[in-house]
Amino acid sequence: MIDHEPRQQDRRDSTSPSVKPAALHEPAGSASPPVDNGYNGQPHSRPVHFSHSGEHGIQAYHLHLNDDHAVSIPIAESDAAYKASQDGRFVPPRNTGQWSAASASLDEYGIVVLCAAPGTGRRTAAVRLLRTRTVTNPPLAIFDLDPEWSKPSVRPLPEEESTGYVLDLSDLPEQPDDRLGTDLIGYGEDLRKKNSFLVILATPADWYGHWAEPTLPFTVRLESPDARTLVTAELRAHHRDDRVAWLEGKEFGDIWKANPSARASWRLADRLIRASGPEQIQAIVKEFGDWHADIEALLSKDRTKGSDTQLLSTRVMVWAGALLHGGQRRSVIKAADDLLAQLGFERDPANVLTDATTSSRLDAAKITRDGDRAFHDKNMEGLPAAILRHLWDEFPTQRELLRTWAIGIAADPTIPEEDARRVTTALLKLAMHRHDRAVLDGLAGDLQGPRRVLAVEALTEAAGDAEFGRYVRDRLRQWMDAKAPSDNKVDLVIEICAGTWGISQPALALTRLGKAAGHKDFGSAAVVHAFQQLALRRPEHVRKAVDQWLSDVESGQADEAVRRQTLRAFLALVSSDEGTDMVLNDVPTPEARLRLVRTWQKLLSTDAAVKAVGRQLTRWQERFQGDPERREPVLDLLADIFTPPSRRSGLDGLMVTEESAIDPFWREVLERAAYRYRTSEEASTS
Repeated sequence: MIDHEPRQQDRRDSTSPSVKPAALHEPAGSASPPVDNGYNGQPHSRPVHFSHSGEHGIQAYHLHLNDDHAVSIPIAESDAAYKASQDGRFVPPRNTGQWSAASASLDEYGIVVLCAAPGTGRRTAAVRLLRTRTVTNPPLAIFDLDPEWSKPSVRPLPEEESTGYVLDLSDLPEQPDDRLGTDLIGYGEDLRKKNSFLVILATPADWYGHWAEPTLPFTVRLESPDARTLVTAELRAHHRDDRVAWLEGKEFGDIWKANPSARASWRLADRLIRASGPEQIQAIVKEFGDWHADIEALLSKDRTKGSDTQLLSTRVMVWAGALLHGGQRRSVIKAADDLLAQLGFERDPANVLTDATTSSRLDAAKITRDGDRAFHDKNMEGLPAAILRHLWDEFPTQRELLRTWAIGIAADPTIPEEDARRVTTALLKLAMHRHDRAVLDGLAGDLQGPRRVLAVEALTEAAGDAEFGRYVRDRLRQWMDAKAPSDNKVDLVIEICAGTWGISQPALALTRLGKAAGHKDFGSAAVVHAFQQLALRRPEHVRKAVDQWLSDVESGQADEAVRRQTLRAFLALVSSDEGTDMVLNDVPTPEARLRLVRTWQKLLSTDAAVKAVGRQLTRWQERFQGDPERREPVLDLLADIFTPPSRRSGLDGLMVTEESAIDPFWREVLERAAYRYRTSEEASTS
């Protein structure tokens, strides 16, 4: 059972072609939708049609900016847990009776709660349970559920036919409503009627209390599988049967007695698979023990023959070397001196010159030099990360000080960017290992200006992590749900959504990007760029999201914040050629055309948007006025937008050229709009 390797998301081809418009045309016999034009008649207009390429078969999901929903992510055959759940490789939990009970509960209730700590192999167990349901042929389609909600609820959970779902409810930020347990029973009954099932992953520390009592009949406590059996299965799965004999060695005796978790067993198997030969066994066993004895020796007072100040100086150098492993010597020295200063040991010139030399300080910490670089023992793989975990574990009351120190090194402009990146990489690994969200919050808040790129990189990687990613994605959303988040956090979220994470998980990224747009000015270059990138790579997701947001505003269900977010997001989308083409592609659909016209009219009546709207309309003019195929239908659409006289004030700054002449493009828009309004007025009075 593996519960460590990042799961493979539905990562389709991220190099899909950009959106390219075909010729605009007027379909024969097409009719225009009603428009907010100040009268009850039908306008005389012709629809615009742009064809575009993009992904199809997009999975159904909701993308409301202000509503709870759950995104279904396929668990593919390449997923690590899927592989580990296969016959001949899967190793059941040690408590076999509970494992049998889990299977029986799933059949009876349609739901089972696997209550176990992360790292016990519970996700692999969940996939195995769903794969072995025999109620359907072909087998169940299996999905991870990634919910977007303020509190856990069954309302947004899907109920498709012949489907298996895995839902991780570990580390709940707050206690759910009292009805959740009862509602889960009813939800399970509905799933069973459709030959579908849900496996919930929970932790004993969270899954208790009055609300959880109704779920007790289908809550199962699981243990990790037998460690030796699991390591053996992994070796054989990777065609390393010859190495199974290694496990008989006395070096492994204490490990088998301790019977470590599934995650730890997987880590051991991975190192044995990658070993060059049996001569590495001793080092692998020591590494598996997180180098605890070696770290204690590095920090030992007996080794440092001197005062407590000297001992502290050596320890600080050990920690700084771990934080900046492979970095420049001067960066390591500065990091050590900064921590000493934060601990109250002044490092003025006199202190520095009377203290030990740089070389002796590095030697005392057993840090070697390679040119201008400083390293802990290169032969002890994983030692630097182990030192930082040891520091966090052994001095828990000092974690806030340590976080401030480490992030401060990454933010320090005198530290080379390459070394600052080493710091953020080390902190990210530590945060994911320790589930320390405070580290990520610190990176997001303190890495600003040129160093924000490091926070973008770290949080992008963390957001896609199989186990820790859910917490990171929640933080991105929570920051944008705040009334007045810092500009740095808003820009950070926008960049993350426009990057590799947004491309790999566009449904989740778009909701956060839409919320972020509400905190930026109309026409913000950062928001425009983000929507352009997603429109290029994930056009169908963007189209669906914006269509949903505009529909919510039209229905009157959206509050003021959502209306603000939607208008800013829409203007950002149509501020690029790719976004414009995407929006205009839907114009032949009457409902879509009506939404497009009304959205432009809302923008024209929004004072804060006037300048940005003018720039965008000018860009449309420049792009389409010389296009013989598209000029006519774009003029027709603009005439719809400006038909109400109350909207035409926006034309004033567009019609007059720099030479004080009337621009022919906008004059034609005005003439068409005036004719439609006059015709409709005559029709209404006749």
